[in-house]
Amino acid sequence: MNTGFWMAICPNCKTRVDETFAPCPSGDGFFAIEEDEHASHPDDRLLGRRIGERFIVAAILGSGSMGYVYKAYQAQVDRMVALKVFHAEKVEGTLMGQRTANSSGRGGQDRFAQEARVLAKLSHPNCVTLYDFGVSDDDRFLYIAMEHVAGVSLRKAVRRGLKVDAILEIVRQILMALREAHSLDIVHRDLKPENIILSYRRSSDEQIVKVLDFGIAKLLQQDPESARTAVGLLFGTPAYMSPEQCRGESDIGPATDIYALGCMLYELVCGKLPYVSKSPQEMVRMHQLEPIPDLEPRVGLTVPAGLETFVRTCMAKPPQDRYADAHAALVAFESLAGKSSGQALRVSAPEGGARRGRVMVPGDRIIGNNVDPTVDRVAPAGLSARAVSAQPAAPAGGVRDTARGEAGKKGSSRSSFAMLRQGNNALVLIALSVVLIFCALLFTYIYLSTRG
Repeated sequence: MNTGFWMAICPNCKTRVDETFAPCPSGDGFFAIEEDEHASHPDDRLLGRRIGERFIVAAILGSGSMGYVYKAYQAQVDRMVALKVFHAEKVEGTLMGQRTANSSGRGGQDRFAQEARVLAKLSHPNCVTLYDFGVSDDDRFLYIAMEHVAGVSLRKAVRRGLKVDAILEIVRQILMALREAHSLDIVHRDLKPENIILSYRRSSDEQIVKVLDFGIAKLLQQDPESARTAVGLLFGTPAYMSPEQCRGESDIGPATDIYALGCMLYELVCGKLPYVSKSPQEMVRMHQLEPIPDLEPRVGLTVPAGLETFVRTCMAKPPQDRYADAHAALVAFESLAGKSSGQALRVSAPEGGARRGRVMVPGDRIIGNNVDPTVDRVAPAGLSARAVSAQPAAPAGGVRDTARGEAGKKGSSRSSFAMLRQGNNALVLIALSVVLIFCALLFTYIYLSTRG
């Protein structure tokens, strides 16, 4: 593989290498990575190492309390993957950094493998695919290799603002991903904008939403027996946690994901969280006890009638009052779009032919409310002719008057052009006649002169 502008280097002995991901000629067991990646994280001991005999660690994508996320190269199939590496001691019966009394290394690894096998069954265009999982040779960490997705997180789009058509299309695709997961009894448990990637297919430029980290929360939680004794310990993101999660209940089902989706949809529409607090503890209390706030769309944002009812149903406090799962929520959501007046779900087609609507673009083109780059002014995929617009419709009479006026203007223009063309033709005929008469008189004069 070519290195491009940056040189390839062994991160262990600093030997220069011609090709990225080639083994270091010194034989130290490391592989060459791009020099700038090593310079950015010179002390990381996994850069340039091969994990599971398949994945060469190329760069750091992020980090957290449980471990790191790397970009890695899988040479056998010539692809880049996202490699999540978890510290073994964090997985072995650990919850929120607290170890349980009866945790064991082998038990934690077995439970990790069991949950990973379940997640590997999840296959859907809107779900990030899990390729592989395993344990390092020295048992120091566990890893999962997942599809590496190019794009921007929904968090960035939330900050910059999205219009209604993009919001509805994003939510629809999230629900499709959740429906597939719920059909396999997989619950996300930590749905939030950071776990949603707005991406695209390079071959067709089709815009697509990808949901990350399905079931990772459960995969990293302590074993069920220990969980029953861990009263009050929580796993999740407080801003989007369901009341049952906030209470520390272990019986978590699809309705938990529906609640988190309701919180995200509220944030997308209103530009703020449904419950705002400076402390996670207070936010946890608000999710359990505070009434659901009214939906107050951002300035200039017009939402379909019934969207607030959908959000309130998703955010109902008792799980049984929410949509049972993503399938039920998706049916209600698409019914909502179909029952809207049509004015909030219609945009005009672009000039020069129709193109599929976009739900995202690369980050430098998501520029906020004033100009919405996620809209190509055509119905987004899946909403068909019920495309979305925040513009109010003109009264029927106004539409007819406008159409009549435009037709009158066009007719008047055509008449003027026809008159002008007819006038020009007359002038040409007159000029031609004058020339012919002049020529005739000239010839007559010459003829008479020669005879005289």
